[in-house]
Amino acid sequence: MASALVLAGCTVPTAEGTDGSTGENFQVREPSGPALVLDSTDPAELALTASQAFFHASPVAVLAPADDADDRATAAAAGAAVAAPVLLTDGGVSDANIVAELERLGVETVVAVGDEEAAAEVGPATGEADVVRFDPDALSAAAEAAAGGRADDADEKDEKDADEKGADDTIPLPTADRLDEVDVDKLRAQLPEPQDPELLQEILVAVDPRPGHEAAIGTALAAGAVPVEVPGGELATSPRTVETLRTLKPLGVVGIGSGFGTADDLGWQVEVAMSGQTLPGGVLRLFPGRYVSTTYVTPTSSWDRAAHAAVAVDEAAAAAAAFEATPVVTVVASVRSGSAGEDGDFVAEQPLENVTAAVDAIREAGQLALLDVAPGNQPLAAQLDDLEPLLTRPGVGLSVHPEFRLAGEGAEAGSVPVAELQEVVDRLARLATEHGLPQVMLEVHQSTAASVVDRARLDVPPQVAVVFTAAGPAEGQATAAGVWADVAGDLPAHTYPGWSAPSHLPADATPLLPAEPPVGLVSAG
Repeated sequence: MASALVLAGCTVPTAEGTDGSTGENFQVREPSGPALVLDSTDPAELALTASQAFFHASPVAVLAPADDADDRATAAAAGAAVAAPVLLTDGGVSDANIVAELERLGVETVVAVGDEEAAAEVGPATGEADVVRFDPDALSAAAEAAAGGRADDADEKDEKDADEKGADDTIPLPTADRLDEVDVDKLRAQLPEPQDPELLQEILVAVDPRPGHEAAIGTALAAGAVPVEVPGGELATSPRTVETLRTLKPLGVVGIGSGFGTADDLGWQVEVAMSGQTLPGGVLRLFPGRYVSTTYVTPTSSWDRAAHAAVAVDEAAAAAAAFEATPVVTVVASVRSGSAGEDGDFVAEQPLENVTAAVDAIREAGQLALLDVAPGNQPLAAQLDDLEPLLTRPGVGLSVHPEFRLAGEGAEAGSVPVAELQEVVDRLARLATEHGLPQVMLEVHQSTAASVVDRARLDVPPQVAVVFTAAGPAEGQATAAGVWADVAGDLPAHTYPGWSAPSHLPADATPLLPAEPPVGLVSAG
């Protein structure tokens, strides 16, 4: 069953309260670790998963049919109102599974939501529990109107982003105040009167409020979790949500919805958000967006390398303005060498202190930096050990050139196997996770897609944004149409295209960009 798979291996301590009238235990669960994701696409399975995740025991549960949106919303709000888990019938969970969950919880009273016919339909799933039917006339009209107009100016950007992602089918949160107080009071009068139970403390539930998620959200609210809406599940691209996490610093976050990815994905985002190490705009992910990079070579003789790098910062800002984009400075960390050198790799590395001074100046100016490394006869990841002190900083990425690779260590001249590029991706993802970094950019320069053999097999985790930049035919020239079609076509999943710009740019250079696919990174020199 999906719910069992989601919770497998999850150690869950409990917080206990006691029902003063009956002496029955009421226990909510506090998921261990920084994050948990409930991602079943079946509403009934998702509801069961939520019950397992948030409740250890409850004398009351709420049931409703899975195929009725109004009943789902009413049941969820009722669960939040009476602090009871919400389950759904007639979905991907059998009646026997529902009965087993009621027995696990120790449920004695089931609230069946809906008219008499609906209540009769859920009857086989109630087991030996007493049944109380709940069929309010309507959800609170005032609360419904408030839910529809709850956005304020600070939320406009997030809601615009949500619309662009197809989140126009979001639903209001099924909070208790969506029910009429008189209806709720009548319901409570038919249930055991518990003393104030001890609910969850400092647990946040990130919800993608879509149809089918109502019951799971209602259960989370019933357990005391604090909700934050993240339409589309894109926590990392919502400055408002990132700021909420940084401010609240919850002990744990539970994501409801498939958009949150795995628990590890969500855990990384939560840790970074609370650290305050964000990217420009207060987000954790680089895309969607457009970036413009300019190249900077650190001088060996400059007495003030930081001041020298400030010129590169200004140039990057000007180029970015022409493309209405975010500036990035590519700092040359190594260059190709005609001789093998002492280490035999045919690469001349720049002194780390020179590169560090430039990166310091770039980051202090609020811009992003890419470390450009030239390949020799060693794997692309060979130079990462020396550069790790810089790659463990937020806003510092990497730029590689597989076509300049010399033969050796399993690669032929002019190309690399995808496993070699995968090693770089995995290394950057590990550094981001271990050091609580926002997403790291990896630029891969190509004049032909074949320079990364089996490129389509590249597996990109959310901690890394991989950009395949279609190279220009010569320095200062724009990407040729054929090269763009080759490199930007059939990109691996979760990667983005880059494009080389000409040397001379008009004040508004956006008309120069290819239309499809949208350019993620412009290499402007």
